[in-house]
Amino acid sequence: MTDTTPTSGAAFESLANARRSVRRFSSASVPEEVMQSALRSAHLAPSSNNLQPWEFHWVRSGSAHREAAVTACLSQPAAATSAELVFFVGRPDLLEARCAAMVVHFEAVGNDGTASYYRDKVAANIAGMSAEDRTAWVDKSVALAAAQFMLATKAAGFDSCPMEGLDPDKVRALFGLPAEATVTMAASVGEGTPEGLYGPRLRFPLADHLREH
Repeated sequence: MTDTTPTSGAAFESLANARRSVRRFSSASVPEEVMQSALRSAHLAPSSNNLQPWEFHWVRSGSAHREAAVTACLSQPAAATSAELVFFVGRPDLLEARCAAMVVHFEAVGNDGTASYYRDKVAANIAGMSAEDRTAWVDKSVALAAAQFMLATKAAGFDSCPMEGLDPDKVRALFGLPAEATVTMAASVGEGTPEGLYGPRLRFPLADHLREH
């Protein structure tokens, strides 16, 4: 492997720029069926106990919320130029309600064993969690849904980019979310342009990241 260790300020700046996720998109639109399919994929993402503690806020092309949504993404180039924006929000405040809904569903279909599992074991687990543990649990589930969404858009031939900077207070205000809601990620979707502002991104070999045990 070529030595990529920065040896000067200029070299460090060059390396940092090569690794930045600063992306731009073309002006091409994303078909609605592609977005709907990707959102269905996100909704099928695995989540602990299957409580699905998320909301997806899709800011569509031409939406009145578009300008405010881009501002909430700190006006990053990928957000400003993308055809679509989707915000992935965790809802730790809804865990008890969704646990209760699971009980009602499984009682209705006659599965008393599963209903009692959610009523007793899962409910006790939720009740025993600290606020920090709830948030961490929800954020991990929502991150999986966001990742599945972005993979689905790429599989359909479109590009997606996670926003590395967000103003969560602006996002909560934009969508009328409670203070407990966690803004896990926003994804910009569009037709990609070659790798972004700084040319191809540097990719280190897998061997540099993988540790086998």
